Amino acid sequence: MTRTRTILAVLITIAAATLAFWIVLHEISAVWLDVALRPEVGAVLEQSLEDQKKLRTLDPEHRADYRRRFDDTQKLLHRIEVIRHNREAMLRRFELALVVVFALAAFAAATVLWLRHRRVQERERRDYLDRVTSLQETARRHAHEIKGPLTAARLELERYADLIAGEASAEEIAHAQQSVHEELERLNRYTREFSSFAGLGKPVLRRESLGEMVQEFCTTFANAWPEVALRDSGRDAVVCADRDMVRQVLVNLCSNSARAGAKAVSFAIVKNGARVLLDVKDDGGGVSDSLRARIFDPYVTTRRIGEGMGLGLSISRKVMLDHGGDLELAQTSPAGTTFRVTFGEGAC
Repeated sequence: MTRTRTILAVLITIAAATLAFWIVLHEISAVWLDVALRPEVGAVLEQSLEDQKKLRTLDPEHRADYRRRFDDTQKLLHRIEVIRHNREAMLRRFELALVVVFALAAFAAATVLWLRHRRVQERERRDYLDRVTSLQETARRHAHEIKGPLTAARLELERYADLIAGEASAEEIAHAQQSVHEELERLNRYTREFSSFAGLGKPVLRRESLGEMVQEFCTTFANAWPEVALRDSGRDAVVCADRDMVRQVLVNLCSNSARAGAKAVSFAIVKNGARVLLDVKDDGGGVSDSLRARIFDPYVTTRRIGEGMGLGLSISRKVMLDHGGDLELAQTSPAGTTFRVTFGEGAC
C-alpha cells in the first residue's frame, strides 16, 4: 500500500509539473509567434519590396542584386503568411513536442531517484542483517560461557546441601537452597534467550495458506494471554513461509501487546501487488518516542531487569528478513500499535 501511494504521488507530481510547464510554454510561445506575425512587420516587408523595385530602376548596374533581394523578401512574406494561416497547428505541435520531452525527462529523473531510494533501503537492510548476525555470534559466546558455570553451580548446590544437612535446620537449608535456585533459574532464563537468538536457523520455505496459519494461531493461543482477545479477519493469501518460525514471530508480537496492556490483537491480510502483508494491530499503550527508532535493535526493552532481554523483536525481524520480507513498525499511538509483517515475492 505504501509503495502504491508513493508511485501515485510521483505520477501526480510529474503530471502537475508537466501541466505547469505547458501553461508557461503556451504563453511564451504565443507571444514569440505573435511578434513575428505583427502587422508592422508585414508592412515593413511590403515597403521593402517597393523600395527594391524603385532601386532596380534607378540603379540598372545592380539590377540583379535588387532582383535577388526582392525575391528573398517576397519569399519571407510568403512564409509569414503560411505561418499566419497555420499558427494554431504549429503552436500545438511545438508545445506537444516540448511537453513530451519535459515529461520524459521528469519521469526519468523520478525513476533515478526512486531507484536510488531503493538502493539505500537495500543497503540499510544489509547493514541491519550484518549487525544482527554479529550480535548472534555474541549471544552464542554468552551461552557457551554461562552454561558451564551454571551446571557446576547446580552440582555444588546439591553437594553443599548434603554437607550442612546435619548442622542446620531443614527450614534454613531449604530457604538457602531455594534462594540459590531462584538466582540460577534467572541465569538459566537468560541462557535460553541467548541460545534461541544464537541458534536461529534459516527458514524452510513452503507454500502456505496465511489465512489458515493465522486462524490456527488464534485457536491455539486463544488462552495464552487471558486478558487479550485474538481476532482473525478471515482473509487469505498464499505465501512462501516457514510455518513454525512465523508462528514464533506472532507469539513475540502478541506477548509485547499483552505487556503493553492490550485487550485485543487483530490480524489483517493485505495484498500489495506481488507482496503479501500481515498487519498485527493492538489497542495497547503504543511505543514511546524514545524507542521507535531502535525498537528492533537487540537488548532494547522496557521491562525491568530479570524480566527479559529484549530480543523478541530482533529475532522476529531477522526471521522475516530471512523470508525475503521484513517486519516494520507501521503505526503507533497511545490508542494502539500496528506491526506490519511482509512476506517475500520469491518462489518457494
